[in-house]
Amino acid sequence: MAGTTRSMAAADLAAGPWILQDERHHTMIFQAEFTVRIEPQGWTFAASDAVPLLQAARNAAIGLPSSCRNGTCRTCMCRLLSGQIRYQIEWPGLSSDEKKDGYILPCIAYPQSDLVIEEPRATALPLPVLG
Repeated sequence: MAGTTRSMAAADLAAGPWILQDERHHTMIFQAEFTVRIEPQGWTFAASDAVPLLQAARNAAIGLPSSCRNGTCRTCMCRLLSGQIRYQIEWPGLSSDEKKDGYILPCIAYPQSDLVIEEPRATALPLPVLG
């Protein structure tokens, strides 16, 4: 069984960086990738469920407002129009009314599905020069 798992993991790794294997315990950790659309700009980017939305956006050269990056300052607060996210901290800096109204904190929010986010303050960041 371990050989089959190892072969499957190698094939999946070749297809994309979304599966890892811990050889000591023979367990696999799956990382899903989702599409995030920023409105009203209509920009889209790929986001892994293992990376906060703020960082995934920056990786795609999209700047979302931010300051603390730990869920307390609320600078990044924006509205989730569709999709599901999760937080790794128990009490993100949002009131229950804000949560009901769809507000999220991208600095600590991890996608769990494709998302549509309303953030008119988003900016296009310069692409890095390679070479």
